[in-house]
Amino acid sequence: MVQRYRVKVNRAGVFFTGVTIFLGVSAVNTSNNLLYLVVSFLLSFMLLSGMLSLYNLKGLSLELVPPKEVFAQRAENFKLILRNQKRFPSFTLLVEAQGSRAFFPILKKEEVGFITLKFPRRGYYDKISVRVSSSFPVGLFERFFHTDVPINLVVYPYPVAVSRRIRVEGLQRGEWLTVGRKKGYEHLQSVREYMGEPVKLIHWKLSAKVGKLYVKDFLAEESPPVVLSLDMVDGTLEDKLSKLAYLVLEYSKRGTPVGLRLDGTYLEPALGEEHKRKMLRELALFGDSHRVRA
Repeated sequence: MVQRYRVKVNRAGVFFTGVTIFLGVSAVNTSNNLLYLVVSFLLSFMLLSGMLSLYNLKGLSLELVPPKEVFAQRAENFKLILRNQKRFPSFTLLVEAQGSRAFFPILKKEEVGFITLKFPRRGYYDKISVRVSSSFPVGLFERFFHTDVPINLVVYPYPVAVSRRIRVEGLQRGEWLTVGRKKGYEHLQSVREYMGEPVKLIHWKLSAKVGKLYVKDFLAEESPPVVLSLDMVDGTLEDKLSKLAYLVLEYSKRGTPVGLRLDGTYLEPALGEEHKRKMLRELALFGDSHRVRA
């Protein structure tokens, strides 16, 4: 796609242009050769500045790498990769999206930064509009362009906490399950990254070896599998999806096998990060969700 470059005159540029016009009018009225020479120099300097600023933005490409999980209405840090395909480097580049900024003083071939993005609702986002600008070389003018960066991102529903006692499919009839973090400490199930658990659960030997905190994930003596569905929770469709997203996260954190039943979709109870994200994806794309352009 051909980029359309635009120019914005900065305050210094307004002053410089005004002085150039004033001296040009004076040179015509007085026929002063020295003034003609000065005006010619100023016009040449302005032309050279414009050519350098245009070259500075040529040959740039952007890539946005999202985190593993992105939820609606939550600000998330995206990895921004800026590449320069020209022979010479670019300078003082500013990348903006949704009010967040990433500044690159110099770009030789490739630089990495971070930009904070927030999506208002769940669904599939195929691209996001980004503004790239620079006041190089002397700050008289700001040259910029807008581009759509592909992200191909599924944004999960915003998790909304539910009551601590809910009736779920998978337990005996009339039985209730408490939503919480209480676990038994009888059987070691796995080891995972630290997420605010009690200190006594930290696996100190492994943490010291890898230089990062890990905790022991114990399985309670009774951890029956559960199947989540829309009729378990109340509210509008969006409220229900948000509450189910919360339950998916909560049960996955507890180590409880959890499944999902939606209209025409059934995921059997299981454990693991991949299974958790598969359920969140089903919730994100359910019903009225559609392609959204940010």
